[in-house]
Amino acid sequence: TEGQRHQTNGDYERAIAAYLTLLAEDPAPALAREARYHLAETYLLAREYAAAAAAWDAFLADYDDDARRPQATLMAARAHHAANECDRAVPLYQRYLEGDGPLTDLAYEWLGDCLAAEERWADAIVAYRQAIAATDDRGVQVSLHEKIAAIYRAQGDPLAAVEEYDAILEIARIDTYRAKIEYLAGQALAAAGQTEAALDRYRRAVAGTPKAEYAYLALIELVDAGAPVDELQRGLIDYYAGAGYPDAYGAAIRAFDRYLADEKAEKADQALYYKALAQNALGQPEAALATLETLIRDYPQSDWLPRAWLKKASIQADQGETDAAVKTYQDLAAFFPDHDLAPEALWRAAKLRESAADWPEAARLYAQVQATFPAYKKADEALWRSGLAHYRAGQRQEAVAAWHKLLDGYPHSAYRPKTLYWLGKVGAEPPEGETGYWDRLTASMPGKYYALRVEQVRAGEPPTATRMITDAVQPPPWDPAQAEAEILPWLAQWSQAPTDTTLLALPERLARRRDLARGEELLAIGLRAEALDALDGVRAAAWDDPLALAQLTFYFREKGFHGLAARSASRLARLWPEGSIHDAPPALRRLAYPLAYADLISAAAQEHNLDPLLLAALIRQESLFEPVAESYAGARGLGQVMPATGQGIANNLKMESFVLDDLYRPTVSVAFGAYYLAVQMKRFDNNLLVALAAYNGGPGNTLRWLEAGGDDFDLFVESITAPSSRLYLQRVYEQYLIY
Repeated sequence: TEGQRHQTNGDYERAIAAYLTLLAEDPAPALAREARYHLAETYLLAREYAAAAAAWDAFLADYDDDARRPQATLMAARAHHAANECDRAVPLYQRYLEGDGPLTDLAYEWLGDCLAAEERWADAIVAYRQAIAATDDRGVQVSLHEKIAAIYRAQGDPLAAVEEYDAILEIARIDTYRAKIEYLAGQALAAAGQTEAALDRYRRAVAGTPKAEYAYLALIELVDAGAPVDELQRGLIDYYAGAGYPDAYGAAIRAFDRYLADEKAEKADQALYYKALAQNALGQPEAALATLETLIRDYPQSDWLPRAWLKKASIQADQGETDAAVKTYQDLAAFFPDHDLAPEALWRAAKLRESAADWPEAARLYAQVQATFPAYKKADEALWRSGLAHYRAGQRQEAVAAWHKLLDGYPHSAYRPKTLYWLGKVGAEPPEGETGYWDRLTASMPGKYYALRVEQVRAGEPPTATRMITDAVQPPPWDPAQAEAEILPWLAQWSQAPTDTTLLALPERLARRRDLARGEELLAIGLRAEALDALDGVRAAAWDDPLALAQLTFYFREKGFHGLAARSASRLARLWPEGSIHDAPPALRRLAYPLAYADLISAAAQEHNLDPLLLAALIRQESLFEPVAESYAGARGLGQVMPATGQGIANNLKMESFVLDDLYRPTVSVAFGAYYLAVQMKRFDNNLLVALAAYNGGPGNTLRWLEAGGDDFDLFVESITAPSSRLYLQRVYEQYLIY
């Protein structure tokens, strides 16, 4: 049990030690079997591949009757493969493939990789083709075709590689990827001596999307070969390549100039616009403004004109010419009132005045945005910002009027809660016959940030977390039968779920799904991230079916996917027409707000004098308790620590063996998250909400937001210029109080 707990926590060293200690005590045969299985599993998770391979080989030799033999065989193959022992891995892959497991396609691909590493090219190609036949995932198929093409090119058979690229083009639909494949096909044809055919492929890559990097590489090939190229397309490709190839901006400007030198240039306005963008990107704002002026002056009917005005204003703003930029934005809105960019231009003008702390003018411009463009997607926010700017200017009555207008005109606005809060904060009188703003807020939105803030103010509680504790926490024991007894009657009251059914088994339509079987098999061989993707497809299939969703919630909890269980439980509460998660049965609330890894959370919180429930709330917001979570920006693990931050924390903690993938280990990610939050708490005088803003948005940004807010904590929150950081601190605080 101790070994399994450490294994789940990602503390592989202690898990291995526990299993070895148990085995040294000559346990009962059944217990020894389990310990040896999990020991081999943990060696593989810890990337100790030689030890894992030896442990799996021994397990397979001694337990030929074990029901987990297929998974053990595949993990043994992976261990030998990772240890560069493909001669040992190949027969193990082949043994797994003798069965009919759900990972046949992956096993064939891994077999092909091993065979290719041994330069058994023909056998590798056969394995890859079998993998293609075993999957209907187009993304996987094109990747396998690329591997086959790479083998053919390595073997000196470029024309066979071209056939693989053409097979990819039959499948692929993404323009940027098609440009890559056309480029690679051109390279293969050039290697085969078919120069004209190669140039034709490069032309196809260039004619696709100008934003593709491979369009730029293909363009270079065409230019080097002296082949004619459309100068406008050349300029566009060079411009978009500039972010990765800085010299390309200059090439873009020259291409646009050559295009513009032709009196028959039909898209001169577009060329001028992108020339200005390239000039500005190259650090030539004055030249860019001059080019935009030429476009504005010489092409008064151009469809590119509104964009030219918008870019002109943006450059002026970047140059510190705020008044000129505001005027340009206003001119755009006046000259092109029916264009989609008109309200955006006026919005940007207001933002500029707001950033300069010109509160009266910002308030006026925001009000103008809403008055002129009441259907604009940010019209309600414009009224909110107009009111706040009036408040900052000391114009209380005008602020109240703007906020009243928001409540009256946009009854479903997301800005309604904060508007009610601020009307109560400034002491505005509600309309006759209506309750006070704060009472309306707490009655209609209990548990939400602004309602909680009302309770905090009324209780005289500062935002420095006076309710924080550091005692260790333990989740209530999980009893599936008891949870079912709580949730099923509630579910039957409002859905079609019969009371004589069970939530402890999946319905047949879900149990027979291929992605469910695949997810379970991936999890069984230690590929949690891939299992998560597969099982998420099962979740999507039950998203609108309350009974199936409830059954799936229990299933995810049983499998240790606390994040999927939480998402499903929260969704189930949202499907309930008569309440919310706050009113749902306690068992469902605990599924929606899990307390997984409580031992790690408690230990880390006590080490850094934090409330473990605060840390749990942070982890729920960051990763929803999914240890292999990764954000689009690259943050990893339960605490969503960025790689650079993680490396810095590791250095501070003197973890010499740290590698970035350690952030996926709960024992590391929880400790690092607690450490980083404690640093922010200390830096910002234990102000809980300010520290949360710093955890998400960075301490430097937080100092600027504090300065903008002055002594008013609520103004600090509204001064956060990164909406995600403001939402983050509010959501974590909500979840902290729920916990």
